[in-house]
Amino acid sequence: MHTSSIQPEERIRVMQIITLAMVAGVVMFGVVAVLIVGALDEPSESQFISLFAVGVTGLMFGLHLFVPEIVARQAAASAGSLDWYQVYQVRTIVGLALLEGAAFFNIVACILEHNWWSLAVAGGLVFWMLARFPTRSGVEQWIETQKVAQDAQR
Repeated sequence: MHTSSIQPEERIRVMQIITLAMVAGVVMFGVVAVLIVGALDEPSESQFISLFAVGVTGLMFGLHLFVPEIVARQAAASAGSLDWYQVYQVRTIVGLALLEGAAFFNIVACILEHNWWSLAVAGGLVFWMLARFPTRSGVEQWIETQKVAQDAQR
């Protein structure tokens, strides 16, 4: 089945499922870290890895703001017909993956050094990932904006 034969509602639903799956992975790892591994059961030992994780989080957060747009621009510049829903999906996955990686790193830092605030940073990233949840109106507005920008360049 070609992706162009899939209805927009179905494509947006796929993006929503991917987003929730990525969020659920971080949440489940956090739950395992706290309840099974006991990441918060011991006093904090150090802060080096946790502080490094916060630095990486800042970098990944910054990257998630413009790397997905670079991916979208490269796709728009490519020859042939353009599937904007597919571009938006790739853009969403790339942006969420950057945040997800930083969240996982902070949870690992919490497991290793027992700093509660590392878990809080991961929680903040989860909320930010949920804030990027693809809605029909948001996706369609982005696609229209891209089409207008592409037409203006011609």
